[in-house]
Amino acid sequence: MMRKWLLPLLICLGVYVLASRGLQGGPEITVDETAALLKGEPRPVLIDVRDRADYDKGHIPGAISVPAAEIKSRLPGLKLPQLDAVVLYGADDARVRDSTRLLYENGYQGALTLKGGMAAWQTAGQKVHKPAPAAQQ
Repeated sequence: MMRKWLLPLLICLGVYVLASRGLQGGPEITVDETAALLKGEPRPVLIDVRDRADYDKGHIPGAISVPAAEIKSRLPGLKLPQLDAVVLYGADDARVRDSTRLLYENGYQGALTLKGGMAAWQTAGQKVHKPAPAAQQ
């Protein structure tokens, strides 16, 4: 006979496991999966959470720069889709996961962390946009 406390305990454990994915920064996505998403519709929103100087040295084509330190304050103005994919990447997976978790906590269920960040993207030989240097004056 099942004890009365066992079923509620199992339910609580299940809820905790599901909720902890968001607390850990949500699901991760690989470089190959991200590249495939970029070829489809709707295209995911790409957010580079590195500092602007790093973004300017090279970023995934189409990515917007929202440094991790600014993401909370800029979130209302970003107009992100709540259910479609939003892929966040950077140099430090912990910082990216924190930013992804923030999106999850604000209702963006399509938030994903690019596993390995910009380094993984470059190692896989994917395209990187490097802005032209400013003209010398």
